[in-house]
Amino acid sequence: MEKEWESFKSIKGCMLMGIYAKALSMHQFKNELILHPVETILEIRNPKSFEIKYWKLSWTETTAGDDLLIVKEQDTPEPLQYESIDAPYQKHIITGSSFFVQHNVIKKVSGYGFNNDGSRFLTSIILELEESFISIQAGAAIEIRITSKKPKDFGNIIFATTL
Repeated sequence: MEKEWESFKSIKGCMLMGIYAKALSMHQFKNELILHPVETILEIRNPKSFEIKYWKLSWTETTAGDDLLIVKEQDTPEPLQYESIDAPYQKHIITGSSFFVQHNVIKKVSGYGFNNDGSRFLTSIILELEESFISIQAGAAIEIRITSKKPKDFGNIIFATTL
């Protein structure tokens, strides 16, 4: 799992093209947007190579009751419905709910979690964009918050890129 986390750092400098879900509940609380997506996919595009990859987000609960974030990098937006297309900046038309941010270049990626018996466990990720922060946290449902200020600490940092 930790090798996979290292690959997450490769999205630094890429563009977050969208957050997609089978269903998406969205709320505004003060200056934050809070998303509760079902079957979540992030679309990420490299601005130099135009390569597109998808992060499938899910979660699980340990026997001790801790919520863990699971991020799977993949080539398609499965499990969402989609249609493949041949376009220079887009590989798929995704059917489902979507959310897009302006100024979407990813400046920094940080993963947070905890250590237990010599192993590290991921519970949340923060994406620092040009003008906003996106925090993704495991829980009884995945929660994504979009804010203009850096979110508070999510526990121990287990990986990060530099600015």
